[in-house]
Amino acid sequence: MTKIPVAICFLGPPASGKGTMASKIQENLGYPSVSPGNIFKSIRDQKTETAELVKESVKDGGLCPSWLTNKIVLEESQRLIDSGAKFITLDGFPRTLDQLDFLLENFDIKYFLHSATHYMTMKKLVVNRRNCQNCKTVFSCLKPPVKCGIECQIDDSSTWETRWDDTPEFFAKRYNVFKKETEPVINAVKNKSNYIKLDLIKNDDSLKILLDLLN
Repeated sequence: MTKIPVAICFLGPPASGKGTMASKIQENLGYPSVSPGNIFKSIRDQKTETAELVKESVKDGGLCPSWLTNKIVLEESQRLIDSGAKFITLDGFPRTLDQLDFLLENFDIKYFLHSATHYMTMKKLVVNRRNCQNCKTVFSCLKPPVKCGIECQIDDSSTWETRWDDTPEFFAKRYNVFKKETEPVINAVKNKSNYIKLDLIKNDDSLKILLDLLN
């Protein structure tokens, strides 16, 4: 079996800039991002047994079963490659050591990127994150854009909502799960020649550094 080509595998705690940087890589190079977290959020609203399993798994900040995570990541990654993508990026996968084994068996990783920033910085970003109910844009109320969507004015705060899990208490639970489950993954790859550590939140040159590596 031909392994799926991955430009960057983003690893790190919640709210450490992984998803934002994966989006920027897609904007600049056209490499689509596969995020199990985003896929599970879309599944969670469905009326299926899988949706119930997802909701039960994440209600206390936990992770979905590895067999399910591996399956949806592989299927979505293969779909994107079959649709013409040269590379993909992985946002928040793998999160456990058994997922790492699955990754190495099925994917060809160009770079592992460890997104490392201060706990309080990530917590501040999470609790100040908002969703616009009209245009569905997610943004920070610390530094809002002029508009949160094409026709939706950012100053209409009546449309803003806080996601149910964007609280200090839930962030602490998610971070503890990261320390227990995902930090061992980072420790397992940190001695590889393709391992990179960056503070994607604080380092203003992060995007340039990554684009230089990939070009």
